[in-house]
Amino acid sequence: MTRAAPVELRSGLGRVFGIVDGDDAALRRARLRGFEVVLALVVATEYWLRAVPRWNDLEPHYWALLGVATVAGAAVVLTPWRRAGFAAIAAAHAVLVWSEFPSTGNHAYLELALAVLAALLVLDRSGEQQLELRAVRWMVVVVLFYSGLQKLAQGAYLHGEYLAFSLASPSFRPLLGRLVAHDELVRLASFGGNVGDGPYRVASWPLLAASNVTWIAELALAPALCRPRTRSAAVAAAIALLVVIEVGARELFFGLVFANALLLFARRNAHAVFLPVAVLVLAALALVRAGALPEFAFY
Repeated sequence: MTRAAPVELRSGLGRVFGIVDGDDAALRRARLRGFEVVLALVVATEYWLRAVPRWNDLEPHYWALLGVATVAGAAVVLTPWRRAGFAAIAAAHAVLVWSEFPSTGNHAYLELALAVLAALLVLDRSGEQQLELRAVRWMVVVVLFYSGLQKLAQGAYLHGEYLAFSLASPSFRPLLGRLVAHDELVRLASFGGNVGDGPYRVASWPLLAASNVTWIAELALAPALCRPRTRSAAVAAAIALLVVIEVGARELFFGLVFANALLLFARRNAHAVFLPVAVLVLAALALVRAGALPEFAFY
């Protein structure tokens, strides 16, 4: 009896973690390889594009991190040493997170967790392929659900306060300004985000609807991704939600990282299409930083 319990426990946990299964096992390696290549390219490019605007003022440790991320990213993409490459990326990212805390971007923690996971697992072992897929998919589910839960718990989305406050941002204003009546927009635009400003509650129903749909969608999409019958629709809806958010937030590196992970829920190998798209987006961002394309905020 004492030996059977752990087996039953493992079996029970396996059924829980296996809720996100449902892909064709023959496609797993190709899907994960595409996912990992995109992840390595995004992280390495991010280091470079963060460095360019402050090229003459980079701290010595960032030069070292930039070199490590570049070499490690190349190792993942171009050589068989993917695990060593991801281990180096994880080490560099851990130093970055530590050195920039508490100002570290939220997506850096996700990138770090994904890099550690890839460094620990062997891509040619079927059991570890399944483990990596399950782990990444559960990260997506947890991030979505927790994001919606926090919006609900904090309450700043229930009456549109957070989106109203975001109208002060030049990137959000063109998108959100269309959802607010003119008089209300003038009132909100007059606030400077200082103590005592407000109230930020709005009466315009389009902004209220958008605000509440955001947290409701995040809470609903998380379990929908876990059900085979609703998964395809949930992937499409989550991608659409992500695109709309990024139009205002302009956090394109997070958008690429999260979309990359989210597409592991797709029924087919979506990374066969997403990889070249991601390369084109990263190339365009590099050209923006180089001044060859019009400047716009993306980080």
